[in-house]
Amino acid sequence: MKPAPARPPAARSAEAAARRPRAWRRALPWALFVASLVATGVLVAQRDEDVALLRALDPGATVALVLLQGVYLVLQSGRFHVVLRKVTAQPVGFWPWLQLFVLGRFLNLFVPQGGNVYRGVVLKRQFAVPYTRFVTAFLNAPWIAMVGNFVIGAVVVVLARPEVSVWGWPLGLLFALAALATALSPLLAVLLLPLFPRRLWLLAWAHDRAAELLAVTLASLRDGRYLWQVSAWTLAAFAQAVLMLWVCFLALDVPVGLVEAVAFYVLLQLATYVTLTPGNLGVQELAFASLALSLGAGAVDGVMVSGLLRVTGVVALLAVALPLGGMQALRASRART
Repeated sequence: MKPAPARPPAARSAEAAARRPRAWRRALPWALFVASLVATGVLVAQRDEDVALLRALDPGATVALVLLQGVYLVLQSGRFHVVLRKVTAQPVGFWPWLQLFVLGRFLNLFVPQGGNVYRGVVLKRQFAVPYTRFVTAFLNAPWIAMVGNFVIGAVVVVLARPEVSVWGWPLGLLFALAALATALSPLLAVLLLPLFPRRLWLLAWAHDRAAELLAVTLASLRDGRYLWQVSAWTLAAFAQAVLMLWVCFLALDVPVGLVEAVAFYVLLQLATYVTLTPGNLGVQELAFASLALSLGAGAVDGVMVSGLLRVTGVVALLAVALPLGGMQALRASRART
């Protein structure tokens, strides 16, 4: 058997050059990381009033709130991870998803929905998750969180202080009605959207997603392990967030009880998932001020709590996202090398 003819040096050098990673591919992760640092500086400069609010607080309370916000990020990521694995049926690990979740939240600070697009692209490339399945998980996770928080809130209010009312309505009843309306929303969407012309692609897309969400939800009701995991993450996030709200009021010398902290947390969740302005800036403050007045506190207390939650949430997000972004850039650079 004759040996294969030797390839000319020019061909060998061309193949080696093709296999060698281009300089821009090695530099891109680090460029993105540096850009995130610059954007962080801009963000801090723009939120000078929020930073001034932090300076006025006791350092111990500030550190406690930032740590609680960091833990809350992990709990939110854990609940989303359970839903993601159930909906997509792909082995997405907890740690890779935590990195992706946090970096997505970080990108959303600068580009509206940019972090969600980033998550979908990375999940598609690294874990073969179809875009439609990610969108279904993206809709399913907050829907489950809202239903769970309304139910838990109703139970806590009824057991602790059933006489508490907001805007003239019993708070426990409001939470129960909100839980029922949220739980039925996918079914109502499936029933009502076909009444509109299907030639409108956005309505057709919304109907398909609602139908898929409803099918996945009904199928998940037969999976006891999945229901237990989602319930455990939701309950843990609820308890931790209520503690965070209580510490927030305490840091501002505003005395509140368990029911008030629960009410503010449920409203915060609603403001997180139903966005009317970028970051619900202004809308959340008005909602918190109105709720504070209804519960017998001052409107300024609600506004201060909203601002404190914003700034400590951003600080915690930056503290977690920047190291993760740096490690991801380093890992990507080494992998390409």
